[in-house]
Amino acid sequence: MENYKEKRLERKFKTQQTTSIVLAVILLLSIIGNIFLFIRNSRISNEKEDIALEKRMIIEDKLAVEETNAQLQSEITTLKERINLLEEDVAFLELEIQTREARIARLSRQVFEKDELRQQIAELEEVEDEYKKIKEEKQKLVTELESLKEQLSRQEEEYESLAGKVEEATYLHAYSICVHNFRDRWLCRPVAMDVARRVDRTTVSFEINANIFVEPGEKNVYLLMIGPDENIINPSTETFTIEETGVSSNYTRHTTIQYENQSVALNFTVEHDVNLDSGTYLMQVYIDGEDSGNKKFTLE
Repeated sequence: MENYKEKRLERKFKTQQTTSIVLAVILLLSIIGNIFLFIRNSRISNEKEDIALEKRMIIEDKLAVEETNAQLQSEITTLKERINLLEEDVAFLELEIQTREARIARLSRQVFEKDELRQQIAELEEVEDEYKKIKEEKQKLVTELESLKEQLSRQEEEYESLAGKVEEATYLHAYSICVHNFRDRWLCRPVAMDVARRVDRTTVSFEINANIFVEPGEKNVYLLMIGPDENIINPSTETFTIEETGVSSNYTRHTTIQYENQSVALNFTVEHDVNLDSGTYLMQVYIDGEDSGNKKFTLE
């Protein structure tokens, strides 16, 4: 019996202890909530005060701006009134000046005497004579200037012509280009041939002119045999640069000569391993990349 009472008292004590803990937790949560609400209300109150203060400052700035605008508008109105008054004064002064100028002119005409007028007329006549002389001299100068312009134009044309000749004189040219086509015969002399498919070789001979304006030394001579299809016959694996266009081109034959400002005779032979086509051919000569001469011929 006593054990039962002790257990009952123990259970009752535990129940009361649990209830006390729950109440303590609830009280603690209530305190924390009140603190949180207090802090939040304080922050909201501070924000409201800041907003109210900022609003008052904005209103004050707005009032100050409106006051400044009103003051500026007043000053603008005052300045416009002053401008109108000044314009009236200017108009009045201009009218007064015109009146006085008219009076001065009238008095001046009355002051001048007849002799003074005659003297002025004489001076004007002298000035007119001098003006006529200057005008005649000007016309002579204009005529002389036109003549000088014509002379200058002729001299410029002569200069351009001479410059072209000088420039042309600084290049070497291939003259008397002769082309012969042959058919080789076994144990016989080759015979000249005009039929394309029977031509076995082509010989080209020409002469490079003597030119004292050209710097002596080694000169590269390139021969291009161009067929009717505008392709180079027997093209080389190497190329040279055409000075006029800057384009690299193959060539049919090439040789290097030692030029000493004297005429040089050259001969080239082009062997044909395949039959040529009928049509017009072009022999083109380049010396150090400059176009120096050409010759066309036709094969049947």
